[in-house]
Amino acid sequence: MDTTPGKPLRAYDAAGNWKDFGTDDFIGQQLNYLNGWACSMGVENLFINSDGEIFGASCEQGGSLGNVFSKFETPKEWPKCYKSICSCGADLFIPKVKTLEYIPLLRKKQELETDMSKKVDSIDNIVAMERIYGTSFKQVHWEIGRRCNYDCSYCWPHIHNNYEAHKGLEELMTATDKIKDEFIGDSSCNFIITGGEPTANAAFLDWCRYINVLGYNLSMHSNGSRKPDYYQELITYGDLNLSVHYEGWNQEKFLEVVKGIVETKVEREGKGKTGHLEVKIMMKPNTTEYTLEVENKLKEIPNFVDYCTWAIVPIKDNNYDVLLGPSKDGIFLKGYTKKDFTLFGDRNAK
Repeated sequence: MDTTPGKPLRAYDAAGNWKDFGTDDFIGQQLNYLNGWACSMGVENLFINSDGEIFGASCEQGGSLGNVFSKFETPKEWPKCYKSICSCGADLFIPKVKTLEYIPLLRKKQELETDMSKKVDSIDNIVAMERIYGTSFKQVHWEIGRRCNYDCSYCWPHIHNNYEAHKGLEELMTATDKIKDEFIGDSSCNFIITGGEPTANAAFLDWCRYINVLGYNLSMHSNGSRKPDYYQELITYGDLNLSVHYEGWNQEKFLEVVKGIVETKVEREGKGKTGHLEVKIMMKPNTTEYTLEVENKLKEIPNFVDYCTWAIVPIKDNNYDVLLGPSKDGIFLKGYTKKDFTLFGDRNAK
């Protein structure tokens, strides 16, 4: 296969050999120390925070490019990154190379056929990276607001609250048009929409319909707390990433949501577009057995295993200290056991 379910990140060595990774696997193996690499942030990727401030990536390397609700300007050439570590999954997906001479290795970006003879089981000395889906697209990662109906203890305070006013539909549509004119141009584009909880905004569904009519792809992130029919419509507009948060979720309701989405995917197969569904189980320390019970309940949903992917994800604390994987000196951090580390990442093949 040209793609690896649950492993959307492709890494290359200088000879063009490649291997696909899940972002959690990539970070867990400490391959994300990319200081000095050239990154297409700002050229092929934008990150928009909850205040509309625009950066090339969520790490905010290079500073603000302007505001989507007023004016902004994007760079023309790939800048060099000087962050010591690339720890955000969304930023890892941005095409990047150790030096610009390796850009031709990025076959997905160039819409070239994959050389399957170069697929390897292990890879050393990585020099280039890209996502395996829609890499020829430009990408906009947009936090459309901080408002969320959950209040998870580990969620960073600056990205969620229960009082901030939502952006209105006209405001979101006007900003989208500006991005189309000043960033996307004639290219394809993938909009990654997060929050807060984006579905808490009453305008969200209409805005997704608008982006869909413009012909762009959507990748939407949600805690799965709306009714099943809401998500059954969203999955026809693009990809859905639903996250399980033990502090706020209603397990029965969440499983009904997933069941409804899967039913829609099965019913529309061969008849109409549906996006991919991935479920991320956010696993806190000391919840190993409960997490495995949740995983089993998901796998019991008819057709879930065949039509969806899922992953067990460790928690980062709200000071950005990464709790994932061993530290540089091999010490496991803050409550996770050795068994836990065998569970993290893509679970489809396990």
